[in-house]
Amino acid sequence: MKSSLVPSPLVVAFTAALALSASAFAVEIPYDYHVKMTPETTIFGCFSATKKPVLTVKSGATVKIDGGGAAEWGREGGEAEANAWLKANNIPATTETCPAIKEIITALKETPRMPGVPGGHFIVGPIYVEDAEPGDSLEIRILDVTPRLPYGAHGVRPGGSALPDLVPRPFNHVYQVDLKRNVAVFDKNIEVPLRPFNGVNATCPPDSEGPYRSSIPPGAFGGNLDWKDATTGTTLYLPIFQKGALFYTGDCHAAQGDGEVAGNAIGNANTVIYQFILHKGATLQGPRAETPTHYVCFGLDTDLDVAMRKSLIEMTKFMEEKKGLDFVHSMTLASACFDLHVTEVVDKVLGVYTQIPKKIFVNEPDSYWYRVR
Repeated sequence: MKSSLVPSPLVVAFTAALALSASAFAVEIPYDYHVKMTPETTIFGCFSATKKPVLTVKSGATVKIDGGGAAEWGREGGEAEANAWLKANNIPATTETCPAIKEIITALKETPRMPGVPGGHFIVGPIYVEDAEPGDSLEIRILDVTPRLPYGAHGVRPGGSALPDLVPRPFNHVYQVDLKRNVAVFDKNIEVPLRPFNGVNATCPPDSEGPYRSSIPPGAFGGNLDWKDATTGTTLYLPIFQKGALFYTGDCHAAQGDGEVAGNAIGNANTVIYQFILHKGATLQGPRAETPTHYVCFGLDTDLDVAMRKSLIEMTKFMEEKKGLDFVHSMTLASACFDLHVTEVVDKVLGVYTQIPKKIFVNEPDSYWYRVR
């Protein structure tokens, strides 16, 4: 999807800054607004069309958003419990040296819970986009994603994961997160490269999905896609179902593999910088995305085979709309050089995505806003 807007000076500045640094984490990226994580900006486990917007912006605005998560000391615990857990797990931090931990504790204790939703994903929002109406679409340019915590954690439990009947006992693993080396340390022999992203990116679902729609299953509005490529340099396109779009984000990860097979990924608390661009009258049936190297079409369903089918159908629609190829040409080309991947298999609604490589379109100029070093 092409934007009719001229790239903002903020994005131009971002691209120039990125060219000077090998690490995205070292880049200072300009932004228009900062949404901090507080009990007022946080919501747990659901999306609500009636929650008061935490910010109102015009199309083109760039927003820094602080997220939460990874409260491994227990959601009812305070600073003493957090500090004890950090010490026991050899994490070189305290609530004094890492302010994000204090913010997480406060949000967990003081954020009002929605009726019938005692907990769930740690989410911030909504952000209201002026002039956005149902039938429009929202472009979200992911300018930066940076972990806020020096650790990450996740695990597996009986009855969960992609192999729920085979998990013998609850297990949780703690990683040390090293931003300087861009890794999460699994043990002395294994290091996982950091690729931080927010698993939840959503416009508010339609009223037909209820007043407090669970954040666990993804949907046409995006939500808990758990798509590992929703990181720095990626663009999401989401349908709009509510006035103002009402954008939410959260479920912060430091890294994840396709499938998210344990039922979760390396939990953290990210700060993201997003630019929001409104496309009037550009109706979408579900989420799409673009990276510096690929176009991406999603399929979502409780049946993985049906999700695959939906992803391919969305791909053929995209190829007709954007590239002028009919169904038979698109499917033939897809079989030659497109790739199918699984986003996750653990969120009730499962995800498949088709990746379309940009490099095959040899006569199209590269006008994408992000440049990979």
